Parts: sequence; structure tokens; C-alpha cells
Amino acid sequence: GHSQLKTGHPVRSAIHKQLNGRLVLRWVTTWESLLLYVLHFLHLLHSICMAMHKDDLC
Repeated sequence: GHSQLKTGHPVRSAIHKQLNGRLVLRWVTTWESLLLYVLHFLHLLHSICMAMHKDDLC
């Protein structure tokens, strides 16, 4: 049984981890801003609806 354990280079592993973390952080930031934009848009839509109908239609 000749099984070789593949241990990655510690420095390369750390860099990879940092890049992954940065990518996730960027993705989360983008997702948050997108979510905020959608919520803002929905709020605006609701305000327009309220202004137009002036009843509990919205």
C-alpha cells in the first residue's frame, strides 16, 4: 500500500485561503448592495402606489 499524503505548500495554502476569503467578501458585499437596491426600489414602488391610490390597495 503506497499511499502518498498530499500536503499542500503552507504559503500557497494561505494565499489561496486569503484569495478565497476576499472573493467571498466581495461577493457578499455585492449581494448586500444588490439586496439594498431591491429593497429601496420596492419601497419607492410602494410609495408611488400609496400616492396614486391613497387607500389600502398596496
